[in-house]
Amino acid sequence: MPVSHITGSDIKLLTIKIWEKLHSRGIFLSFFIALALWLYVNLNNQYTTFVTVPLDILIDEDLAIENIIQPDIKVEVRATGWELFNLIYFNRSKICQVDLRNLPQNTKYYELTYSKLSQSFADMEKVEIRKTNPESIKLQISQISKKTVPISPDITLDLRYGFTIVGPIVLNPDVVEIKGFGGIIDSIHSISTVHKEISDVHNDISQVIAIKDTLPKIIKINPKQTLFQANIQLKSGITIEQIPVRISDGDLPEGHQIMPKFVKIYIEGGVEELADLDLTSFTASISRDKIKNDTLGLIIPEINVPKNLKLVSIDPPYIYHFIRRIEE
Repeated sequence: MPVSHITGSDIKLLTIKIWEKLHSRGIFLSFFIALALWLYVNLNNQYTTFVTVPLDILIDEDLAIENIIQPDIKVEVRATGWELFNLIYFNRSKICQVDLRNLPQNTKYYELTYSKLSQSFADMEKVEIRKTNPESIKLQISQISKKTVPISPDITLDLRYGFTIVGPIVLNPDVVEIKGFGGIIDSIHSISTVHKEISDVHNDISQVIAIKDTLPKIIKINPKQTLFQANIQLKSGITIEQIPVRISDGDLPEGHQIMPKFVKIYIEGGVEELADLDLTSFTASISRDKIKNDTLGLIIPEINVPKNLKLVSIDPPYIYHFIRRIEE
């Protein structure tokens, strides 16, 4: 059995490798300690910077602010690095909340001065407030107006292949009450939901969705959310033949003729809607005015299709119209 021998050069090489590892670890440890000391020293120094703070104006229920107010203000603050780091990255409750609920009823104009703003900051006691941008805010105040407007759904449903939505998206409630300055309230005719996209929809869906609030300082909306529902069914189609062509408001004008007397249609919709369909209830109608005013000899009939179904095609697509000459 061969025996391994350790020479003096091997011991020297091993000693060098051990020393290099210890040396590299020492350098890393020294660098870490130096960095920690540098951060500690620098974060204890005083610094000045700007931070963004939410602005909330409290006002009586029967009063409204006419002009548009920005939701945030810029604030110049001075504090140690530790305090600024905490204020910017961890303090989620900082706010400038101005209480104007005791204003006289006949107040039409009010100015939020720097003094008023600087006294309204909350959860910022450890920093020095040096300046605000803007330095003051002018408010136009009036009596509140209110009205009810419909909610418009901003919802996109990406249906799985082979499925269809039956009827419109239903909202409950489908109206909101809005309050605010009359000049703005009068210009609002509907309020939208927030935008929402849902993919791979293949069954009935019902979810709560928030109402879009673009003017939170000017307009108050109630309620803040609504429930939307959509009826999703498997998609299918059906062909209905021998649908009679009729004159919707009387008889054919004298001397006029139409052909053919029957048409065929193809409609699509949810399987449940198609299953309950009364095939004998369909008609193709043409009004006397369309016949009298026709100059091409081709008239598109009107098909009475239920609102939750889609008319895909009519065969033939036109009714041929001609005037028979009366021999004297």
